[in-house]
Amino acid sequence: MPENASKQSGGESDARIVIDRLLREAGWDIEDKSQVSTEEAAADGRADYLLKSTLTRPLAVVEAKRFSTDPYSAKKQARDYAESLLAPFVVLSSGREHYFWEYETGDARPVVGLPSRADLEPRANLRAHRAGTLQASLNALQLPTRFRFKGEEVEARPYQLRCLQAADQALVASRRRMLFEMATGTGKTLTIAMLFKRWFQAAACSRVLFLADRIELAKQAKETFDEYLKDYPSTLLFGGRRSLQGQIVVGTLETIAGQLGEGGFGHGYFDLVVTDECHRSIYNTHRATLGHFDAIHIGLTATPNPGELHWISAHERQLVRSTYMFFDCWDSAAQEGRPTFAYAIQDGIKEGFLSPYQIYVAESRLTFEGTTWEDDEGSATGDAPPKARTVYSSSLMNISGSRKNVHNHTRARRLCLQ
Repeated sequence: MPENASKQSGGESDARIVIDRLLREAGWDIEDKSQVSTEEAAADGRADYLLKSTLTRPLAVVEAKRFSTDPYSAKKQARDYAESLLAPFVVLSSGREHYFWEYETGDARPVVGLPSRADLEPRANLRAHRAGTLQASLNALQLPTRFRFKGEEVEARPYQLRCLQAADQALVASRRRMLFEMATGTGKTLTIAMLFKRWFQAAACSRVLFLADRIELAKQAKETFDEYLKDYPSTLLFGGRRSLQGQIVVGTLETIAGQLGEGGFGHGYFDLVVTDECHRSIYNTHRATLGHFDAIHIGLTATPNPGELHWISAHERQLVRSTYMFFDCWDSAAQEGRPTFAYAIQDGIKEGFLSPYQIYVAESRLTFEGTTWEDDEGSATGDAPPKARTVYSSSLMNISGSRKNVHNHTRARRLCLQ
């Protein structure tokens, strides 16, 4: 703020106390001037905080505002400071509300906390190594029409290439949330692996997180990444295992939820977060886990648009609607979802990539009686004995994925699967 302005107004000084604490929690030593300097002379005033890299190069200007002031209003002032100090990022904070701003590529966006040095340095390196604009970097790359996968020469399917193009367009347009709706069997995981490689090569992202809701699906995804992305190391986290290694981190939502914050993944650690079967992952604590990350979010789902399925339950319709809303793909006027890219089961059948099907409704004994199994994720590290879990279904599933609520289920017997 300008030098002649009062820097010690009660509101702002209180806000700085909170900001100091948040910086410490993010790993900054605010007393070490090689990490954080305060009252840094810049432009026509002084920057409240200047965050620095391990080489003491400017990373971000932090502009503090009093609790009662919207920190977003300090954008112009903070940008002037950042440009004069050659800091690529701006953080606007009142101690209660925070915005992160990559001012050369987009607008300031709200975040849930302050970034760490480990968050900022890779992002600064990306900008330094990018050849020209993001659009120019992407245009310089050819689409992967043919490649080797699992020992065979594979030709990319047309809809996979269209998905990559749609993702590129959304990225260049500064969209931070995208939804890919692709029918089961069309190769969602391989498509996202193709996208990872393309965006790595374009310096659009450096670290990605792939979230699955079950450990078996996480393992399958890692196998695909290890095969297609041999030059980009991946790490599988499960059962409480902690690691900040790997350019690609694969894990379940439960595991990642336990590794957030101090000593774990910071708000800006990942540039890209991909959530598989995302329609099951946006409620309760799972939604909070996704919201922790200031990243581009991509959801993968095979769940169709509720406007096409008049026979599904009201609960399912709301679930799908919430998915579209979370990924900024809900058209309120039309009351339907508009995903970033869609390839429906009907499209796959018409183009010969999927086989025709008939719906067969079946009620199984397992549906009514439930099952007990040993928890694979809880025992994967060997640090604790396997946990027995019992689940009872409250719905009947048919092969198409529809459900019928069961209200009269009064008798249940556990089945133990050894």
